[in-house]
Amino acid sequence: MLAAATAAAVISLAACQAARPLPEAGSDAARTYVERCGKCHRAYDPRSMTGAMWQTQLGLMDTKIRQAGMEPLTVDQRQIILDYLTRNAGTR
Repeated sequence: MLAAATAAAVISLAACQAARPLPEAGSDAARTYVERCGKCHRAYDPRSMTGAMWQTQLGLMDTKIRQAGMEPLTVDQRQIILDYLTRNAGTR
């Protein structure tokens, strides 16, 4: 019974987080982020990491994009995405 209640709570929490719209929804920056990063995985909420964490993560993704043989981010795309993520980043 406790396991079922815990599972239900986790599912409810995940559903609430999934329903939370991305910041600046509909902006060119948000659209670039979703279009490029959403090709391989869901576009994570920028508030889920700090700006410093996003900068590190974006560097890791650059490597994974190259390893997968995908078209790398242009300099402009990378800067737009990094600016968007850091502007909307979480604090912890």
